[in-house]
Amino acid sequence: MAEYPAEPYQHEVLPTKTSFRVLELLPGVEGEPISCLLRSVNWADLPIYEAISYAWGNPKARAPIIVDGKSLEVTANLQAGLKHFRYQDRSRVLWADAICINQTDIHERGYQVTQMRKIYQKAKAVLIWVGPDSDDHQAKVAIDSIITISNFLCEKLGIPVSDLYSVENLYQKIMATTRDVLPVPNECDFSTDAMWKSLVWFYKHPYFTRVWAIQEVNANKERLLHCGLEKVLWDRVSLVACYITMETAFSKAFGFTNAYCWWAATVTTDLVQPKNWLLMLYLASNFSSLDPRDVIYGLRGMMDLGKGAELLEPDYSKSTAEVYRDSVEAALVNFIKTDVLLYVQGTENPSWVPRWDIPMLFRNPFRFGKPLPWRPAGETSPIWEIDKKLSILSLSGVVIGSIKYVESYNEALFGTTMTESEEGRKSLKEVWQRILKTMRNSQLHVPFTAGELTAAATSFSFGLNEKSEPANEHLLLQRFVAYLKIALDEETFNTYIPVDVSQDSQNADGRLFGKPVWDFKYPESSFFITEDKLIGCAISSTSPGDVVYIPRGSTYPLVLRSDGEEFHIRGFTYVHGLMHAEKKDLEVQVLKIR
Repeated sequence: MAEYPAEPYQHEVLPTKTSFRVLELLPGVEGEPISCLLRSVNWADLPIYEAISYAWGNPKARAPIIVDGKSLEVTANLQAGLKHFRYQDRSRVLWADAICINQTDIHERGYQVTQMRKIYQKAKAVLIWVGPDSDDHQAKVAIDSIITISNFLCEKLGIPVSDLYSVENLYQKIMATTRDVLPVPNECDFSTDAMWKSLVWFYKHPYFTRVWAIQEVNANKERLLHCGLEKVLWDRVSLVACYITMETAFSKAFGFTNAYCWWAATVTTDLVQPKNWLLMLYLASNFSSLDPRDVIYGLRGMMDLGKGAELLEPDYSKSTAEVYRDSVEAALVNFIKTDVLLYVQGTENPSWVPRWDIPMLFRNPFRFGKPLPWRPAGETSPIWEIDKKLSILSLSGVVIGSIKYVESYNEALFGTTMTESEEGRKSLKEVWQRILKTMRNSQLHVPFTAGELTAAATSFSFGLNEKSEPANEHLLLQRFVAYLKIALDEETFNTYIPVDVSQDSQNADGRLFGKPVWDFKYPESSFFITEDKLIGCAISSTSPGDVVYIPRGSTYPLVLRSDGEEFHIRGFTYVHGLMHAEKKDLEVQVLKIR
């Protein structure tokens, strides 16, 4: 057993706020304790060092190391990583947050976090430590498989492995533009059960879900992932993860549903959105951190903020509620829009402050990944006021009216697995019979007119096509009718759909309606009709009596629920007949939202 000093290590105060520490990992062999020297450095006189990116692991699983001859406890996973990276014959200069930052000093944590991106950026390389090998030695099979598959993909895509780093939106490239030229993974010549088993094991490592990994991996071009005794370029890992998530049926059949392929695929693709940092926070909500404030602070170095930047400076003396509330104010100031309110789920308290630490993928990230032309309030800027003591947001906007008829539905209705299985089609039939009956009960025409069906089609698809782009309404109508042809029996279909509309839609592809939908669990959404017979869909459950409200400077209307003189946000909505400022001239009202 290795012996460790009894005296605990105490960090010395850094000489300046721009100083940071590096550790010199002393040489050693298996069985010897991890020993290192810690010293402060500055940007003007940098040593050559490498930065470790790793998952803390179980914070209660602690292990000792020796720092400057004294004992310091770190997580067991970091200790294992240091053993892996230690040389036997010479020292190695590294940076690791748990050792180089005094974690007990909240002020130091704050100003060190502000320069972490630069620390990784200036490192000779980023060493990604996923974890040790499995008992049955899956690491070599997994890494060999990643190399084989990535070589195949690079050849098919015409992209050299060395150029993967510079490809923008690689995930979208795999998912959309090249989907037609790539076979389903298990149909490739190299496919074996052992390959997919090892990759399920590999992509289940919690490292891929770390919020901090987003900043750390994106800061440097030299990124080498280590797993057990094996190593591989990060770009290969990300590319293969993109490919695995391409086909939902394959992912489910081969056990990838509970792996973290989406996370590994998006770390260096969709998440690199410095200007649209709300989208970055939105996607990052599905990643994890021990401190919920780090969903924001862990990405702060990547955010491109103009006005309001001071509101998001890392400050660990603030509570999580304060940090998240400040993110709303920063977004209102920075974007001069109310789009930050689109990220609430309808369960927050206060209802206008998004919980960035709760996964938001049910919201379908394609809706906010691209600029959208919806301007329900016209070209206006938000007028708002925040009462921090009472946690009330006052907003100026237009009240459209109350919801009268409501039916719940789930976005999974539009998934391929629903339309291609007998059980799925049975469920579809039940849901759509209920929704169409509600439309009839609202005194719409039966069969419905082309205009009424167009309103429903654009609302269910939120006005977008399968490529996440604003779509022609007639195309959406045709695909919606073709989709209902799949979902309904002939008698029900003929009852609600006019013959001329049906004939006009006979060549449309109903399976493209409502896409893209991925293999995620979605909460209940709502289809509704207002008192004035406006048709819309909301991303959360709504009830009769809820109010449709258009804030100034908004991209989507909101559904609000009255609570005396105040309101709570239920979620955003798409309402046909509102999205192009058709009602912007109604009387402006200031509502208090709690």
